[in-house]
Amino acid sequence: MIDSGQDERDTDGVGPGHDDAALRLGRHAVGLLQAARDLGDLGLVAQAEAVAMAVGFALAARLSDQDETAED
Repeated sequence: MIDSGQDERDTDGVGPGHDDAALRLGRHAVGLLQAARDLGDLGLVAQAEAVAMAVGFALAARLSDQDETAED
């Protein structure tokens, strides 16, 4: 179900729950990769690695955006 206030929310990544959400996202990506490795399915491992890299790039981009904002 779509939250009725979804369009009204601040989407710039700043807020009290932002750091917590980013941390949980990173942990889930690592957990997915560990579970795939435990299963030993090479295709699943490759997909989990791709997800982990995408999450890492997204989080790194947010950090670099915050650094640029802080310098202004």
